[in-house]
Amino acid sequence: MNPEQILTYLSIGAVIVTALFFLIDSRIGKVLQELRPNGGQSARDALDRIERKIDQVEDKVEDHIAWHMTKGQ
Repeated sequence: MNPEQILTYLSIGAVIVTALFFLIDSRIGKVLQELRPNGGQSARDALDRIERKIDQVEDKVEDHIAWHMTKGQ
């Protein structure tokens, strides 16, 4: 293998590695965007809404149980 072939293979390898780096970096950026609240559209916002609703249901269940406990007395 002559030096020109080695340089060609190294150049091709560098281009492939660089392309993979930017592809992976782009995908990680998109995932991180979903984990930050953005006013309603991210996965984080959806999880926050679900958590608030679960807390509300939990409060209602506790109030309902307390009502039954005092009604029986």
